[in-house]
Amino acid sequence: MSFLTLEAIDKTFPGPRGGAPVCALNQLSLTVEEGEYVSLLGRSGCGKSTLLAIVAGLEKPDRGQIRCRGQVVAGPERHRLLMFQDAALFPWLDVLANVLYGLNLVENLTNAERLSRAEKFLEMVGLADCRRFRVHQLSGGMRQRVALARALAPDPDLLLMDEPFSALDALTREQLYADLQRIWTETKKTILMVTHNVREAVCLGSRVVILASPGQVVADERVTLPYPRTLNDLKLTAVAAHISCFLQTEVEP
Repeated sequence: MSFLTLEAIDKTFPGPRGGAPVCALNQLSLTVEEGEYVSLLGRSGCGKSTLLAIVAGLEKPDRGQIRCRGQVVAGPERHRLLMFQDAALFPWLDVLANVLYGLNLVENLTNAERLSRAEKFLEMVGLADCRRFRVHQLSGGMRQRVALARALAPDPDLLLMDEPFSALDALTREQLYADLQRIWTETKKTILMVTHNVREAVCLGSRVVILASPGQVVADERVTLPYPRTLNDLKLTAVAAHISCFLQTEVEP
């Protein structure tokens, strides 16, 4: 049994101002194995974020079923955590308190154990020396590092990431790519990430799944390049060019 299974998922939203309904997902099926890093790639409006929200349990499909570790996904819970494009940190808390807040989801931990785990993940994202900083004192990249530490600290089975780097400058993104590859290699966490950036998808993902309107999988490519990867690697550029062909045509490969 696969770690995550989506079976014939349909999702339609009401049209704006009483217009025609909008089909976000159409008979979409997908499996993800434990420990995979799957990049969901596609143009705006192809249903990527809707799919992520359904896996997180924040939206319900009209038809179809989602299972994680064999259990039907019926709503949000701590073993499937969603990291947004906006870091969504609490500005009245310092860095350490923001990470500790995520650990409130974990039962049967002492305060000392929560503190130890929060400090461990701040160390992992390179912010151990910034634990007492306030949110307004952090750069955009540092805020995303805090958000990543907060998402990882409760030890979710599945980490969902919705375009987590799109608001950052190019240099900051590349540093975070390196950090996330290292963290994924260390933790072997199962990750499902939405992006519209082809090279980002290839740089990070062990698989790249391409969606096209109306919410269907048109390609599923395994990326066999060794880690760590960099955007300027010629082999990575070649794989990205190959995958871009599917985006340009949006037809069955």
